[in-house]
Amino acid sequence: MAKETRSDTNLHSSRESWLKAAELALRPHFEGHGYPLPEKIRYSIAFTSQGRKGKATGQCIYPEASADDHFEIIIRSDRDDPMDVIGVLVHQLVHSVTSKRHDKRFHDAALKLGLNDKNGLVDAGPAQPLKHTVLNDLIVQLGPLPHGRVDFDLINLRGSELVADRKKKQVARMHKAECKSEGCGYTVRVAAKWLRVGKPHCPVHGEMFADSPVTVEAAT
Repeated sequence: MAKETRSDTNLHSSRESWLKAAELALRPHFEGHGYPLPEKIRYSIAFTSQGRKGKATGQCIYPEASADDHFEIIIRSDRDDPMDVIGVLVHQLVHSVTSKRHDKRFHDAALKLGLNDKNGLVDAGPAQPLKHTVLNDLIVQLGPLPHGRVDFDLINLRGSELVADRKKKQVARMHKAECKSEGCGYTVRVAAKWLRVGKPHCPVHGEMFADSPVTVEAAT
């Protein structure tokens, strides 16, 4: 039999739909290990509460913080590899059935469910048994993830324009003025608005030469 390959056809119209379908498919896996998933879970691919500078790849927000008692699972929007996203999803689902912290209860459940253990810290990426027996087949069933990676470095959080497209703020140029007397070396920097009023003077030799050919305004 030929090996099954991933479909290039989008089976889901939204990221949330894709993640919800993944949750439904993972429910038997969780229940079979004694960790039934809660019924009320919502999903989004966005910023966690840490913002774009936070290091968390995902977040599980508990029903106490929800007006209608839902778990809210958020996956950072700068992630778009389906296996990576699924790994973060599984990690956050473990939080939903165990603990808000990475304590022993969470650690034990995560290992039973197939997550990696690195130096005592359970990683968001799936371990080999879970990856090959559950998640690869699941990603084939789900089809492409309808999401593209968001580059946090190119967005302006106060608006929708690209940072790269924004004009740089014009910084007032300070013009160099130096003493006309040979060997003096006295220099200053002065804004063009003041050069229009009058040229600066060396405290020893008098009038200085400025690098801006502005016209001195007539006194009124």
